[in-house]
Amino acid sequence: MGILGLGRGALLMLAIIFALAILKKLIIVFGLLFAIIKVGIIIVFIGLMISILVCMFRDRPESKRANPSI
Repeated sequence: MGILGLGRGALLMLAIIFALAILKKLIIVFGLLFAIIKVGIIIVFIGLMISILVCMFRDRPESKRANPSI
């Protein structure tokens, strides 16, 4: 009497539980992967915004020195 002695219904239930466990692990792995990608995109976007702001504030004094009448 082993797993085969339990009958086809138990084997089917065992296969379904095993498939759900593997599916749950895949969902967790892909969720973590997408979260890492999303955080990377946010970091790149924030870096781009900061570099644009730095360029804007760095350019402002040069334009005032070039045209003192403004």
